[in-house]
Amino acid sequence: MFGDLTYPSFVFWPVGCGDSTTIPIVGDFTLQIDINDGATADNTDNERIPVVDELVAKLPRLNGKPYLSCFALTHPDLDHVKGFKELLKRVVIGELWFTPRVFWEYKKDLSPDALAFCEEAQRRVKHTIAAGGDPGRGHRVRLIGYDDLLGKDDYRGFPRKFLTIPGQSIEIVDGQDLSQFFSAFVHAPFKDDSAGERNETSLALQVRLYHGRTVGCGLFFGDLSYPTIRRIFDETHRHNNDDRLVWDVHLSSHHCSKKVMYVRNQDGSDVLMQDILDELNAVQADGGCIVASSSAFPASNSPGDNPPHIKARRRYEEIAIGGFICTGEYSTPENMRPVVFSVTERGVIFVGDALELSEESRSTLAKAVAAARGTDRPPTERVGFGRT
Repeated sequence: MFGDLTYPSFVFWPVGCGDSTTIPIVGDFTLQIDINDGATADNTDNERIPVVDELVAKLPRLNGKPYLSCFALTHPDLDHVKGFKELLKRVVIGELWFTPRVFWEYKKDLSPDALAFCEEAQRRVKHTIAAGGDPGRGHRVRLIGYDDLLGKDDYRGFPRKFLTIPGQSIEIVDGQDLSQFFSAFVHAPFKDDSAGERNETSLALQVRLYHGRTVGCGLFFGDLSYPTIRRIFDETHRHNNDDRLVWDVHLSSHHCSKKVMYVRNQDGSDVLMQDILDELNAVQADGGCIVASSSAFPASNSPGDNPPHIKARRRYEEIAIGGFICTGEYSTPENMRPVVFSVTERGVIFVGDALELSEESRSTLAKAVAAARGTDRPPTERVGFGRT
């Protein structure tokens, strides 16, 4: 499995306002959704976990090298792809999942890590077309979108078996049928959103993990806001797929952004959209928990502040039966740790200190903190547009 974990699990790393979720499935199979590597650190070192170091230390080995079965990118903002270039150097990545259209629209605005992902994805697409079928581990790629993708010049001849349309499930990971252990249902992006604002093209998934008779469901909406999430619920109801919205663990969209449940009216004030909270409440499993992959929450927000938004947290706390956890608060400088939920015989269990940081990770972090504290200028990084 992954590190000391013996059960299929959802692992949420404390990386500030960014997403890094590791999902050990079964045996050597692990899915990574997004990455925001914290190799650069500041005084809030509990939020700067070197995720690449952790993956290198904890992943199973394939021919002596760390093996990650699959990396899924929700969208290429830096806080979802930071560290991918380094990950690609140090780890065998069996398969990539991505939605191609966003790269067509925003190629000039991509970070070096997003460009590295784009180039690797394109390499795999070409390799798959040349192979005329399964190109094998380390070359596999799954396109997520619509049939018209395959009519584009860069994708002409791409085997349709490696295209997944929203509304379908993925149960094959890196060439292996894992349907007894895993299923990922694709909710979005929608076809007519594909050229919209980058956040609204986010890959949205329900991930199911099976252990014996226990089913654990994680709901991931990337950086989507109210209009697209509203549409996800509407389309899912229309197709009688409500079970594909059930969640034991829900990663709050866009690092607990208020835009999930508030919209701006004409006079500039926020209007609560209670309907989306009611929808989320209706599909939570017993003891459902909401996780914010974010920095610690402020006591209050000013207009225009980036997430996390305290008013969004308050609304989530009103509905989450099993509580609300912020990765940047659960992890402290004295006890740096991810938030982990495991799917066990007893149900989906919050397992607390199930994973300890590796020595390599602690060493990287210590060096980065020392470097940051040796200058009067705090580290800066551009996360990308569409952050509020």
